[in-house]
Amino acid sequence: MSTNNEIQLAIKKFNQLLTKYSDNKNSTFYFVSFLKQFLRMNNNNSNSELCLSSFITIIKHEMPIVFYELRKRGEYDDVINFMVHLSVDYHKAKADLDNLSKKTNMKAIL
Repeated sequence: MSTNNEIQLAIKKFNQLLTKYSDNKNSTFYFVSFLKQFLRMNNNNSNSELCLSSFITIIKHEMPIVFYELRKRGEYDDVINFMVHLSVDYHKAKADLDNLSKKTNMKAIL
């Protein structure tokens, strides 16, 4: 699968998680699983880094309880600890994911 398709699917999955799960401790598992799976994807490019920092920022602002639980897990999981310290402006994060989604969609069509 191409990198563009993987990023497109990851953004779609992330949006589904935000819609499906409420902001509570029990939802944390699903976000941790998603984030770790996203990291395992072979995406060593700037779009992947942009997505990851955007995902974390959006979780921080839209799911504060889940973010708090991520921070707690970061105390004993270095990967999670690294992720929770990524941050960009919230509105920029939303716009970046939207732009990436549109950009990867256009490349898939071409």
